[in-house]
Amino acid sequence: MKSPRAFVFALIVAVVATLAQCQYVARREKQLLYDSQPIPTLMSIKDIPAHFKMDETMVDVVDVPRKWRQPKVLSSVEDILGQITAVPVLKGEQVLSTKLLRADDAGLAYFVQKKRRAVAIAVDEVSAVGGHLKPGNYVDILGTFDFGQGDKSDMRTVTLFQNVRILSVGADIGRPTPASIGTSADLGDDSSTDLFGTERQNAVNRSKRQRTITLEVTPEEAQKLVLAQELGMLSVSLRSLWEADRFVELEHASIYSTLGIPQQIRYTSKPRYRLIQTGGY
Repeated sequence: MKSPRAFVFALIVAVVATLAQCQYVARREKQLLYDSQPIPTLMSIKDIPAHFKMDETMVDVVDVPRKWRQPKVLSSVEDILGQITAVPVLKGEQVLSTKLLRADDAGLAYFVQKKRRAVAIAVDEVSAVGGHLKPGNYVDILGTFDFGQGDKSDMRTVTLFQNVRILSVGADIGRPTPASIGTSADLGDDSSTDLFGTERQNAVNRSKRQRTITLEVTPEEAQKLVLAQELGMLSVSLRSLWEADRFVELEHASIYSTLGIPQQIRYTSKPRYRLIQTGGY
């Protein structure tokens, strides 16, 4: 009979090996169960082109094993509402947050309604109501044109369009952008920061940026607006927030209706104002 010591040693080795194998199997089983756990996953049910507004008719929630879910994948239909595709999403593809844009990151096109167009016109502090225009305001577009001959002017002002929505003023679309969001570093370490002085400076900066406003018009109005801007001088009048009548019947304003003078007048074109800054103008 072999040595009892060798038998005990072999028995101990067998027990240790069995325990190690059981632990490995248990860990492996736990990992497999974890990887195979079904997780709600958002999947596209149709081909979606880039720069397209997402809605609930384009996706479905299916259970996908955890192991096969892609990083940054979305799990709920609510996650895609109000989002825009940055790149095409193919049918059967998992919908990833990295392929979508928020409305604020999608640019101005997201805010233009269907069958409408965005057209920018040049303005200054005078023609833009003293710099008080904001995105979302409604304005009337006025054009002043000269129907005279030679040095005899026959100026007339007409209201071209009424109740036109402003999409943006300069680069301001009415929502915070990464460039416009301040940080604690902007305030500095001095607790006595002049907040009112900062606000005044911001107002000055906004006024300087108001060189264009972007309007939402129909395609036909866009053509007329561009031509009118080439033919004469455009201005805007700000409508009240409580305006009840969308359209008002107006007569064209002429020199005669304004001054009561039937004859044409002599007119010399000149700048309406000068903007004087440090170091020149």
